[in-house]
Amino acid sequence: MARVLVFLPHFLRVFVALMKDRRVSAMTKMVPVVALLVLLSPPALELDLIPFLGELDVLLLGYLALRLFVWLCPPEVVREHVSRIARGA
Repeated sequence: MARVLVFLPHFLRVFVALMKDRRVSAMTKMVPVVALLVLLSPPALELDLIPFLGELDVLLLGYLALRLFVWLCPPEVVREHVSRIARGA
């Protein structure tokens, strides 16, 4: 878990860079947007009233949406942004 927290800021920077990149299709950029809309929908909000289950669905959907988003992005674009951020640029 500690390793995930260490890489979270880098992942967020890659995510933002991919969302701004014109080489990533608009359809691919819709994946995180749709996931956010699902999380804010009334049935999802009702699950938040159940302890642990409400937090679990948010984490799982967020994780899967971000993984799907990165997977759908062109690999060379992802590599470019990851390497640029790893260099500290």
